[in-house]
Amino acid sequence: METTARPLSGGRSPSLVAYRSLADDLANGKWATGSRLPSERALAAELGVSRTILRHALRELADAGLLEPAPQRGWFVTRQRLSEGPNTLAGFTENARERGLNPGARIICQQARPASFEEAEAMGLSPAAEIVEIERVRTLDGLPTAVQTLCFPARLVPGLERVGLEDVSLYELLYSTYEIKPARCDYTLQAERAELLVAQHLEIDEGAPVLVGRERTVDGDERVICVGRIVHRGDAYRFTASLYRF
Repeated sequence: METTARPLSGGRSPSLVAYRSLADDLANGKWATGSRLPSERALAAELGVSRTILRHALRELADAGLLEPAPQRGWFVTRQRLSEGPNTLAGFTENARERGLNPGARIICQQARPASFEEAEAMGLSPAAEIVEIERVRTLDGLPTAVQTLCFPARLVPGLERVGLEDVSLYELLYSTYEIKPARCDYTLQAERAELLVAQHLEIDEGAPVLVGRERTVDGDERVICVGRIVHRGDAYRFTASLYRF
């Protein structure tokens, strides 16, 4: 297939012109999110620049968060990430909708069962008290991005194990059905490697980097509503923070 080189504007840095041209193509959706760009040879020919200049522009686009390099594979359009600030208590569904993404879910496990010793202690329950466990693969625009597991004291959410939860915000359901309003979530986040089952659910390689969040959520009376864990694909989640010096 013949490629026609684009004319570069005279008097300006070829690298800057290549950067802006590619940035415009990305903004206009020339390549789909997550897709691979044409080869460096083809892009350089199309833009009328050397591969050295092209690579500089591609690195700048990667630094700007628009592209992701994959060794031996090429350059990929960055997937949209779910971004979460440290002082906002919102569920996965609310965060996604706020950013114009389409959230979804696939149920892995939904059951009532006795709590483990650790779960009972974390929720302030008696040993082996009944809890409801919900485990779902969470998706953004159809892409699996997280595996979320939440455990609730069964006495607070009777019948939750039988409610359809494929496309439901649990925060909205807790309020509308059980009149439970989360007030605070103690949350820790750390980097780990994906275990086999999690990797399969997220369609990534075993051992790939993931971000694991562990939470304990209470209502306004400091009553524990739930404890849980969410495992995010490392390429689909960003944690942002505003830091102040006093």
